[in-house]
Amino acid sequence: MSFPSPLPRHAPAAQLGFRQERKYYLTPSDAAVLRQRVAWLLRPDAYSQDGPYHISSLYFDDIYDTALRQKQCGALVRDKWRVRWYNGATAQARLERKHKCGDLSRKEQTWLNAAQFERLNRGDCACAAGEDAPVWRALYAAWLRSWLRPVVRVDYDREAFSYTPGNVRVTFDSNLRAARPGAAFSLPVQTDGLVILELKCDGFLPSVVAGLFAGMEFNQLAISKYVMARFCLMEHGCS
Repeated sequence: MSFPSPLPRHAPAAQLGFRQERKYYLTPSDAAVLRQRVAWLLRPDAYSQDGPYHISSLYFDDIYDTALRQKQCGALVRDKWRVRWYNGATAQARLERKHKCGDLSRKEQTWLNAAQFERLNRGDCACAAGEDAPVWRALYAAWLRSWLRPVVRVDYDREAFSYTPGNVRVTFDSNLRAARPGAAFSLPVQTDGLVILELKCDGFLPSVVAGLFAGMEFNQLAISKYVMARFCLMEHGCS
């Protein structure tokens, strides 16, 4: 299948805050070629001014491993909870709820103070009680309903580019690692050197961006860093 396949227009979905999101595996050589093309047209995002940056995501799941099972069985509609921070700066961490519907996704988020981050990091979601933001109320309800708690930390390097028309974002992720919540050490998730390409946009993908991928062949895949990291810990007896 040629990359990228035509992305259908989703104007109503975009108006509701949903974005289109697709993921692909790239070999290191393909990633190098595509990165050079993308950098010619798109601008680096705020974190990528000096090259790749480091992302840490603390993922949550419930006692039934609902998020893990839904992703494995290909559930069309699902939620993903995480706390995310960049370049080790936990003082600028955010709580995020990502609502997925097929290739569409919508994100709710709020900044965390130091106390909130520490409590969530150790699984104390009771800190959400009394908070006014909708994402906090949803987290508290999920915790009461099925004991939502942190299950894995995913670390990786990202280089990101953006293009204003269509609110396009192209990211290259590599060096994926997994760790138990609060652990100082992490385990490599990938040993094949593959790069994860993510393509995101609002209602449409501009043709000038699509043209950057001319002559390259990739297949869209249901890639989940969360699932990969969970199984990595399981395989090493760290879950």
